[in-house]
Formats: sequence, C-alpha cells, structure tokens
Amino acid sequence: MLAYGLSVEEVRTEGDFTHFVWYATKDLGSMEKVRAAYLADREKRSQEEQEAITAEFNRVLDLDASRGEMHRSLIFKVAGMK
Repeated sequence: MLAYGLSVEEVRTEGDFTHFVWYATKDLGSMEKVRAAYLADREKRSQEEQEAITAEFNRVLDLDASRGEMHRSLIFKVAGMK
C-alpha cells in the first residue's frame, strides 16, 4: 500500500454520503493483498463480533448514496531540455 486516507466530499451530492476511505497501490495484485489483509482480520474475529460489525456498518449505510471509484495514475519522467 502506497497511501491511504479518509476523505469528505467538498461538493455535496444527493443522499447522506459524507465520507469515504481510499488507498493507493502500485498494481491490482497489491490491491488483492490489501483485500486479503481485511479478510484475514475478519476471520480472526468471533461470529458475534463479525455480526455486530456488519450490523453497525449496514445501519449507517445508504446504498443509494454509496459510491465506488477506481483511478489509474500513470507517472512518467520526461528527459530534460537540451
């Protein structure tokens, strides 16, 4: 993981959506590693803990207001002027 953060919308859109978590990786394989880490954390928890986390998450979630984004940044170096 190269970077991560918690962001808030500057310009409000419809729905109650206010915050989102983001992270940047060098490639899709790295994103799979992040996903695996989240799943491993979940597996360490008891069934009761998992259900409580899911219930709380669903309680504050408005599916009509949820958004998903994927960005790809290409960074390259240009030779200096001669």
